[in-house]
Amino acid sequence: MMDKLVDAISKLNPRLVIAIMVLIVGSLALEGWMLVLRKPYAEYRHIIATRASLESTLKLASNQTSDLEKLTIELKQLTEKLGGELRTPASDDKMAASLIEMLDRSATEHGVKLYGVKPLKRQQVSVFEEVPFEITANGPYLQLCAWMLDFGKTLGNNATTTEFDMKFTNEPHKVDVSLKIALYRPLRFSRVVN
Repeated sequence: MMDKLVDAISKLNPRLVIAIMVLIVGSLALEGWMLVLRKPYAEYRHIIATRASLESTLKLASNQTSDLEKLTIELKQLTEKLGGELRTPASDDKMAASLIEMLDRSATEHGVKLYGVKPLKRQQVSVFEEVPFEITANGPYLQLCAWMLDFGKTLGNNATTTEFDMKFTNEPHKVDVSLKIALYRPLRFSRVVN
């Protein structure tokens, strides 16, 4: 039987025999390579999938971290704004003196005469203490308007005009104004309201 096989092979073209042998050796090498490398290749694919999963998780975590950092910065800014925007000291005497000084300086810059600043009864509004003042001033109408429009810059954004009254005077081109301003400060900066 071997003789017949050798005889059949010898009758074939030598190039064809070499091609068949190369094909058999190649297929054996490929099968061996697949058997040897299948497990490492599967582990490699598993590692790549795990890496992709971890990258997406880290990206999500970094986004959450940056969002948390932004929120922390925003909270700090809001706290500073609530506590410091008034630009007046936390003690009652210093706050009234500072308010009078700021209003008087602003009135002088606008050509308005400040007659009086009278503190009124304080009250608690939510988590703030409302500190009201009655203010009287006199001057030309347009200059009084410019002075009052400048309150945001002078007193900060936590001051509100609660009442307003303007009357003509006996002096030509002059108007008297009486208004109530309420300043708000967080309760932690204020004394306990009775």
